[in-house]
Amino acid sequence: MREDSSQFAFYTQASIVNDGRKEASITTSDSSVEPADLVHCGSCRKLLQDPRSLSCLHSFCLKCLQQHIEYAEKGVTSLSCPTCSTETKLSSGGVADLGVIAFVSRQRNERQVRDKLADEDAKIMCTNCEETGDASSSGRLNEAVTRCFECDEYLCESCTKMHKTFKLAKHHQLFTFDELRSGKVPLSLLNQNTCKKHKDEILMFYCETCDVPMCSKCAVIAHRHPEHKQAELDNAAAERLSKTILELERESSQVAIKVDELIALNDELEQKLTAASAKALCGIDKIKSQFLENLEKTYKESIDKLNQYEDQKREILRKNLTKLKNDRARLSTSRMIARDVTQKGSEYEIAAVYADVTHSLKELSVQKLETPLTKLSRVIFRRIETGTPVINTRLFATEFMDPPLMKMNKVKEFGNLKNGRGIFWTETGSYIVANYNGWSEYHYHVYSDEGELKSTIDTGFRATGGGRESYPWCVVLHPNGHIFGTGKPQYVKEYNEDGTYVIRYSTWSPDNVASDADDSTVQGLALDKDGNLIVGNVTKKYVSIMKPDCNYITSITSMYVPIQPCFISATPLDNIIISSYDEERAVHVIDRTGKVLFTLDPPDEIPQKLWYPTGVCSSKKGDVFVANYVGKVGIYQYQVTPDDVWYIGCNTNDVTQPWGLALSKDEKKLAVVDNTRVKIFEINID
Repeated sequence: MREDSSQFAFYTQASIVNDGRKEASITTSDSSVEPADLVHCGSCRKLLQDPRSLSCLHSFCLKCLQQHIEYAEKGVTSLSCPTCSTETKLSSGGVADLGVIAFVSRQRNERQVRDKLADEDAKIMCTNCEETGDASSSGRLNEAVTRCFECDEYLCESCTKMHKTFKLAKHHQLFTFDELRSGKVPLSLLNQNTCKKHKDEILMFYCETCDVPMCSKCAVIAHRHPEHKQAELDNAAAERLSKTILELERESSQVAIKVDELIALNDELEQKLTAASAKALCGIDKIKSQFLENLEKTYKESIDKLNQYEDQKREILRKNLTKLKNDRARLSTSRMIARDVTQKGSEYEIAAVYADVTHSLKELSVQKLETPLTKLSRVIFRRIETGTPVINTRLFATEFMDPPLMKMNKVKEFGNLKNGRGIFWTETGSYIVANYNGWSEYHYHVYSDEGELKSTIDTGFRATGGGRESYPWCVVLHPNGHIFGTGKPQYVKEYNEDGTYVIRYSTWSPDNVASDADDSTVQGLALDKDGNLIVGNVTKKYVSIMKPDCNYITSITSMYVPIQPCFISATPLDNIIISSYDEERAVHVIDRTGKVLFTLDPPDEIPQKLWYPTGVCSSKKGDVFVANYVGKVGIYQYQVTPDDVWYIGCNTNDVTQPWGLALSKDEKKLAVVDNTRVKIFEINID
């Protein structure tokens, strides 16, 4: 936008810089439609009233712009054109400071005058009397006889005389309606060519540096030579400017053609999209029918299988019940005879019945009692592909079997550990293992994917502080790249990626007591899906959830738990698994209040006294792996759902003293810290 106004330029004050506040926007019924011509408002579509032009050359009524600005927040610094969405900067005065294209203003004046004078019998009232309230003695407005184009006013005889006496209006040209109707005065001469800054000055010069017309005062003040290149605003200058405009207009014709082609192509693509959507909708309806048909079929098959399963198991139970009742009747009689004959029978009677009674009682011994149905197989739902096109729809089919047992084959073994404990499998395939050697060496060992020792991190109290004993227990690699670990002392310790010690943190009990205040031991450690640390205090039996952030940790919550949280794992359902190999020897699934949701009981083949669960880890599908390091040593698999948990089986016995467990990112391998070695197992569904 320019400083002055003529048929070659806009007039506006200097626009201000957008300060980041909300910009104003104008909404019309159809912002993509051009106005009928240059003299109609792009918003209300009526003849422009007190017009203002935007930087995109579209013009609007000042009142329309002000009304739309009222819907925006205060302090707007720009507005969006409703026709083309181009942003126009606003000065501190808002839309009122916007200028108008002089040519558009003249065209609008010509249209307005032409419309007003078209009917010779129509009376045109003085607009000056209307504004000032200067009416005739009868109280009615006076009829206008002249028109001042500079002031945009219709004037009566009285106002015409007064207008000619004003010093500021002495250069204004007043024309009677008869002169205008006669055609003696070309409307093209009715151009406002006075300077907006200097009302009594005519625009006679042109600043080629700023591309604006100017008066003589502007030429020596705002556009002073030699900083600004000046020229007279004559026919030659106008012809030169017009030539440049026409050349650009001719060049833009190719752009207009291309835009029209793109619009036509866009319309064509929209029609194709509509047709494709309709076709896809038909396909989706067909898929819906197939889906419902398959679902109904699967439902009926599932009901049949369930009824068949129920009938089969019920028959077994009934047969078993009949046999048990028969055995009970036989046992009662045998016991009665045994008691009576030994108390009341003669030697001959005892000897005679001895063989039958002893045979019957031995045959009905506890060891020989058979229970055909010790427990019911679980009824679960396994997802299957329907094979339907376009949409990958899944149906649920009923399967009467336990989830598959995952067999594990050892594919790798490495490390030279003394007392390996926790392990973390990074996303890059490397391993971080907690290890301590007696009372002198305390390290995290970092191994490559191939099992090569890459580095060690000193966790001893001399390097990290915090107590005489400082052996490491569990370790995780946080998404921020820092390593966090727990151990014998009461702290969670943080290390940089290169292994340098950063800082240590205390856990806080639900009673707001710091772990370093009571010399607690923290051991269990895991990450939840949000990157929070889940830390187990085994001395006071509570779990803390902590959020690390730039060498600072925020305590989110803490909850007391029923067992010592020696090892911890997070489940995909945002619950927590804790295991204790020590006094309770148990594994629990708890929520974030500490409530026990499920207990992972030891397998039937493992007595409670030989159940020493250590490391635990959970897959995204709900498979939980538990290490048992005493008695029947091995890795055992459980299935945890939102509603239940059950034991699946033993995955492998190819371990001697398993502690920490960790799944690979793709969950196709399991890493086990087997005390002195790290063993990698490949997981296969049996």
